[in-house]
Amino acid sequence: MDININLKNIRKVINNTFFPLLFNKDRFLVLRGSAGSGKSAFIVMLILLRILIGYKTGIKHNILCIRKTAASIRESVFKEFNTWIDRWGLSELVTINKTLYSFEFSNGSRIISMGCDDEEKLKSISGITTIWIEEANQLSLKDFKVINDRLRGIIRAKQQIMLTFNPISKLSWIYNYFFVNKKHNATLHHSTWRDNPHNGKVYEQEMMAYKEIDENHWRIYSEGEWGSLKDLIYSNYNIMDKFPSMDTFHDSCYGLDFGFNHPSSLIFVGEKDGEYYIKECLYQTKLTNTELIDEVKKIISPEEREDKYIYYDTAEPARATEFYQAGFLMRPADKSVKDGIDFCRRKTLHIDPYSVNLITELQSYKNREDKDGNVLDEPVKFKDDAVDGMRYGMYTHFGNLGIEPGFYTY
Repeated sequence: MDININLKNIRKVINNTFFPLLFNKDRFLVLRGSAGSGKSAFIVMLILLRILIGYKTGIKHNILCIRKTAASIRESVFKEFNTWIDRWGLSELVTINKTLYSFEFSNGSRIISMGCDDEEKLKSISGITTIWIEEANQLSLKDFKVINDRLRGIIRAKQQIMLTFNPISKLSWIYNYFFVNKKHNATLHHSTWRDNPHNGKVYEQEMMAYKEIDENHWRIYSEGEWGSLKDLIYSNYNIMDKFPSMDTFHDSCYGLDFGFNHPSSLIFVGEKDGEYYIKECLYQTKLTNTELIDEVKKIISPEEREDKYIYYDTAEPARATEFYQAGFLMRPADKSVKDGIDFCRRKTLHIDPYSVNLITELQSYKNREDKDGNVLDEPVKFKDDAVDGMRYGMYTHFGNLGIEPGFYTY
């Protein structure tokens, strides 16, 4: 098939802030930005352009797209590639595997997706020309070193690792690795939602509203600046290299925060020798209650459903009733925010390394400030779905001894 590559109108396709990066040759292309800046869409277009140009140059590209977990790829990386393949009318050139989240092009180029939770498979990959790490702040430095080692060997194509992320916290390894200890072979780029001409007035209002919620969250999500470490609620946690098996714990339970536009969040809490082990089991938007029940059934086995309590958000008792009717042991959570947080803060928390949304929330979960900068004894109500689920289970099951085991609200 004869492919006509015409780049005359490329400036109309690529946002001005990203255009100088089109032919960047550094090994590392580090894109820090706010929500809605268009950085992920740019990377997808850049990858597709490289593949299309390869039809003329005879270069076959092997593109590896990485996220911390394979489960998070479908609604981000895979969805974004499908969008632009459709917009650019490339469907006839591509075979799409919806199970493996891969794209095979007619010239032999391919795009494959993988999570860091399959480390052995990741180590076996060779011949990669480009790597894109989406939500790179969710990876560990160890993950990054494994990925960086995949890009080696002598091949015709330019080899490059591209990272995209919101700068949630200066605790991230990215901050020290690229921004403090600057690399000679790395291009650092900053963008905000203002650089994306496709954002409308409603989105602008949404971004500016972040400032009313909290100054720190406004800097991160609207301005794409590094988050402040001031007034964080939780510092009593460590991120494990490997989460223990479920039969390790003396006692355990789940916390469930219902959502739809906000994520529904299911968090496992295990206790051993007075310390607590926390794992994010589900974190997903747009799930109806029937769909949510089906997802939780995949996580909690029929055997577990007989003796593992799920402590739920009491704001939606009808949804809890449906769970109860589906065979789950549902209990209303004690939603005492201050007491619950105080209990969780007094304990040692060990966090599963693949609980990416929970970790992100822990790194930015902070107390509110008034207009004069005084710190208030209450958390900012923003991006707290996983930490709420953790608190529901941990405090109600292990900390609140006043609740009776047989108490229902159905």
